[in-house]
Amino acid sequence: MTEGLSSPINNPHDAYFKSLLGRRALAEEFLRHYLPAEVTADLDLRTLERVDDSFVSVELRRYFSDLIYRLKLISGAEVYVYILLEHKSAPEKWVALQLLGYEVKLWEQEKDAGAARLPVIIPVVVYHGRQPWNVSVSFQSLLTDVLADARHAMWQRYVPSFEYHLCDLSRYDDQEIVGSEGLQTGFLLMKYIFRPDLDARLTRIVSPLDELPPEQTVEYLTPIVHYLAAAKTGIPPKRIGERLHAAFPKTTGGAMETLFDVWKKEGKKEGKKEGKKEGKKEGIAAVTLRQLKHRFGRINARAKTQILQLPLAELEELSEALLDFEKLADLTAWLRAHSPKLKASQVTS
Repeated sequence: MTEGLSSPINNPHDAYFKSLLGRRALAEEFLRHYLPAEVTADLDLRTLERVDDSFVSVELRRYFSDLIYRLKLISGAEVYVYILLEHKSAPEKWVALQLLGYEVKLWEQEKDAGAARLPVIIPVVVYHGRQPWNVSVSFQSLLTDVLADARHAMWQRYVPSFEYHLCDLSRYDDQEIVGSEGLQTGFLLMKYIFRPDLDARLTRIVSPLDELPPEQTVEYLTPIVHYLAAAKTGIPPKRIGERLHAAFPKTTGGAMETLFDVWKKEGKKEGKKEGKKEGKKEGIAAVTLRQLKHRFGRINARAKTQILQLPLAELEELSEALLDFEKLADLTAWLRAHSPKLKASQVTS
């Protein structure tokens, strides 16, 4: 099993997620602390091993990442834990359907390998977007309202029924994010990575790593440095460097200096990329505005400004989402969800 960073990944959230829960020790902690207690009590965590596989398509890797673990129950039966990270800025309504497809693929692999019976799969969604998760975790919530009518209870037998376990980091208070220094730091960083108060919190978030042996501190901090450089936090690189220096008064020496050299190089490299992406952003914005004008006619000038101010990733998301918009109110709702300060009148007036 490979721990730490896996094969090349083009999404910073994907890369950091896999550097974190790709470590067996942290994955074991995650299952112990974040699954329901009655589920964890039935797991033999000593048997935990990572399955080197992924079912998320190339097209969806901007928004989702996955990790698969295999382990045994106390009774000896084998089970899988399928962990899906959603790093879109807002919840995905259809994630239960997506999970069902991935479970089927995993079961097909088991069948093809000669399994006599299919194992239980525990589907888990880890979410760290801006908006709290507000969609049902039940697959049946996606199906026709006929199933909710007691007069049609006989139809229940014909459709799948399962729930996924949700770990919504946005709903955890900081003191509720538990585990070792590595897991706490990782989850707190993911919780705040989209938030404007990351700047003020960064030193406090990463400072627990200073309690570890120096080589372990550097081991955990290296992917954090890459994550901060690539995640487009909006914090100036110089200030991030200052925040990191302030967090590690105990950890000194050549290893840390090398790490801060890496930070400087990452900052310069991302600065060059930013210039190229700015040109790409302008092009996508122009096409998006043309599409909106074609569908709905005139768009309010303030709404246009709001769209132009969107980060590249969200602008790309809007360019896809607008294909499903049926009325101007859909654009209003989308902008409000992605920019809470925007009022409906800014779009429609």
